[in-house]
Amino acid sequence: MRRFPTSAAAARGPRLLRPRPGAATLLAGAVALGVPAHGISADGSPAVAGGQEAVAATGAAEGWPGGPATAAEALRAGRYEEAESGYRRRLGVPGARRGLSETLRLTGRYREALEVLGAGEASAERLLDRARIHREIGEDPEARALLARLLPPLAASSPTASAIDPPAGPAPEPLGSVPPGLVLRAEVLLADLELAAGERETALERLDGVLARYNRAPPNAFDARALTAVGVAATRLGFESSGLFRDALRVFDEAALLDPADPAPHLAAGRLLSAKFNNTEAAKSFGAVLERNPRHPEALLGLARIARLGGGGHGEGREGPLQGALGVNQHHPGAVALRVRELLEAERIPEAREAADAALRALPEAPELLAALGAVQFLDGDPGLEETAARFRAARPGDPGFDVGLAEAAERQRRYREAVDRARAAAAARPDSAAASRLWGLNLLRVGAVAEGREVLEEAFRRDPFDALVKNTLDLLDELDGFEVVSAPPLELVLPAKEAALLAPYAERIAREALDEFRGRYRFTPSGTVRIEMYDRSADFSVRTVGLTGLGAHGVCFGETLALESPSARPVARYHWASTLWHELAHTAAMGLTDNRVPRWFTEGLSQWEERQKFGDGVGLPFLAALRDGRLLPVSRMNDGFTRPTWPGQVPVSYYHASLVVEHIEKEHGFPAIGAFLEAFGAGASTEEAVAEVLGFPPETLDAAVNAVIEERFGEAARGLVASESGDEAPAGAPSAGEPAGAEPVEALLAAADDAPGNFLFQLRAGAALFEAGRDEEAAERFRRAAAIVPEYGGEDGPYRFLARIHERAGRPSEAAAALARHLARAPAAYRDWLLLAEWRAADSDPAGAAEALGAALLAYPFEAEPHERLAEHAAALGDGALELRERRAALAAGTPDRAGALYRLADALRRAGDRPEARRRVLEALEIAPTYDPALRLLLDLRRAR
Repeated sequence: MRRFPTSAAAARGPRLLRPRPGAATLLAGAVALGVPAHGISADGSPAVAGGQEAVAATGAAEGWPGGPATAAEALRAGRYEEAESGYRRRLGVPGARRGLSETLRLTGRYREALEVLGAGEASAERLLDRARIHREIGEDPEARALLARLLPPLAASSPTASAIDPPAGPAPEPLGSVPPGLVLRAEVLLADLELAAGERETALERLDGVLARYNRAPPNAFDARALTAVGVAATRLGFESSGLFRDALRVFDEAALLDPADPAPHLAAGRLLSAKFNNTEAAKSFGAVLERNPRHPEALLGLARIARLGGGGHGEGREGPLQGALGVNQHHPGAVALRVRELLEAERIPEAREAADAALRALPEAPELLAALGAVQFLDGDPGLEETAARFRAARPGDPGFDVGLAEAAERQRRYREAVDRARAAAAARPDSAAASRLWGLNLLRVGAVAEGREVLEEAFRRDPFDALVKNTLDLLDELDGFEVVSAPPLELVLPAKEAALLAPYAERIAREALDEFRGRYRFTPSGTVRIEMYDRSADFSVRTVGLTGLGAHGVCFGETLALESPSARPVARYHWASTLWHELAHTAAMGLTDNRVPRWFTEGLSQWEERQKFGDGVGLPFLAALRDGRLLPVSRMNDGFTRPTWPGQVPVSYYHASLVVEHIEKEHGFPAIGAFLEAFGAGASTEEAVAEVLGFPPETLDAAVNAVIEERFGEAARGLVASESGDEAPAGAPSAGEPAGAEPVEALLAAADDAPGNFLFQLRAGAALFEAGRDEEAAERFRRAAAIVPEYGGEDGPYRFLARIHERAGRPSEAAAALARHLARAPAAYRDWLLLAEWRAADSDPAGAAEALGAALLAYPFEAEPHERLAEHAAALGDGALELRERRAALAAGTPDRAGALYRLADALRRAGDRPEARRRVLEALEIAPTYDPALRLLLDLRRAR
């Protein structure tokens, strides 16, 4: 298990920040950055005067931003219109121009902000603010020219100083004395510019100097902004001395305590924490800013980025903070770039291009916007990509952001091999880029190059042990070393060692059956080995998928590398592992046939449709509620339901909805239409183009047809649901399987059900109450009504399950078994119900039906020995020797308590199958456990006589 450094002293001494005497901090330099809690305090000691005009103008207690008090307070609270008006009325007050400029910058009026700062006599603070704005919008030469006036000796020493384009006209005179804190801020900004320009060694030396000056300075020498710059310098050097990442947080704490009103240290801490994927603590830092100013665009953007990173496509409600940021600053380069990338994830390429083009018209040099346009061009196959790349690299030859952006875009579109190539290029250009190395290593793992991916990630971890994605993944790879690899070409099964003997035969059988099915129907053959990894812990599966824990899915397909949860990873009856494996292998086919270009909605719909056809499945209440509330998306926007969900539960609803679209296409246009869609997507067609090409009409016509089918099939049931007060997708009040309906009197429930005869839930609740009261015939009537309203209901508390129990209590075993089978066709994960069905069928003299039910039970949960024993007995009675042998072995692997007996029964089955040597070995094992076991002794004697 890799561990984070326990002390900053583990890194190279010269670059460590010295704790400042008397500085109150929350970290005290002892907390490992990536895992434990970090908080930036929003209260503490008053700001200390440091010569800044902001502090002098507003009073130490208020601190940032300076200028007239009422305007400053409006800016701190995000009342930007009021702040602008207040500053403009009193531009002669010290600090007013800087406050107005900050107001204009935050609201996206960058040119006006520069003009305000450029008017009148120049000051060091205003020159630095102008440089910072130029840098934010990608005008690096202008920023460097301004910094040359602040730091002429240092700027002149830069290898590319001659490349700086000064403003037209006579060169401005350098400023005289510049406050020490401002010098630090200017040097950190210049170092960032040098890093972007590829002047790495010069930048690192400059940043070293910043830390050295901080360490030499007496306490209280710097204000909050200077301290924040020191922390930023530490983060830039962190890849050289990883303890500096923790030191940076300590300095951000110090800055926040010094000036609680200033958002800069909170924002810097949030960016650092989110870069290490400590998203919970990063959100707290951004939240500290939003407590004072709910409209701060950079804090809102920080939350939006966290939401995007934290869910791997399964997060919910992610638009809120991003829309808030864009609502304040429609030109913010980072926010626009994120919006473009979200549109690309939803495969809305024309809208993404329009957003990128519009933003670049306003800010043509902004590197984030150029990278976003490059991602659009890359996914759209636009030859203009090379020109855009050349523009970016000419301006920032040391910035890996362009190739990192392309790698991220490829990864999000499941084009993992292209992601590997782009990330490799980014890492070659900038070996210390955490994002480049991470993307390169993770995507190598996704294409099955595990050894190479591990090597890349090991090097990334050496540089930055606080990157949670890298650390988690390497820890997982360490665990995988203890897994068992079962080679069964073209399959490679990677299974938990303690489960491999039991799981391997079942996983191999399901996988081979699926590949055979897809080879016959789709003409798909894997190009290489299909690697299937199964994890016995949900957290490990989640890390394998997105690098973090908390993913709600059960399986993921990277192409010909699959990962899914083992049946032991989830509670019994909550997960159907075999259908998940089938689902993911259908993705393998769809992605392989389209060179990974199939849209998300189509591949998910196809896999869900295949899964439902093979194993059965029913409709859930969330889908019916979404239909009732008009939340189902049209085909042209269906990707949004997977990649940009806006309400809880939208992702699983989208799976089912997409499967209904695929089902409709196959039913109305024939199975060849499915293949034609895949062919069109492989050729690069969008959803709109594919629908028109294959079906001959626009998506709106397909929407209308699918909606009509859905309305006929589910509309009445959806309208009969009662909306919960909270607006949740699953209306409240559904009884759980086998439990009382609640404390309400039975008669009250009956009255409510009678008043709403079309309400599925009311009928179900009334039936459950009657069932618990022993009024079975009345209950049966209610359950029949519920089944008539929603015939396809797939909940574990379905009406057919109750009806089965009623028939059983009435002594009608055949009817009970038939009703339970109908329930299981809609709820295939109900393991205990499968076992019960097998028991009923066996009692009804139906060994074949019992064996079928037991086989289905094992596809839901295979880890109990007794069902394997029962299935083996049925197989023996039916003369199915191969099935008997498999189940006898499985019973042993499942840990049967009667191991000697199980070994004897396996030996006897082997004898009947003609494998006498193996039978003899097995019976001897039985006798080692129980030397006087008479049946085993007799079998051994028989085997010896037959020699």
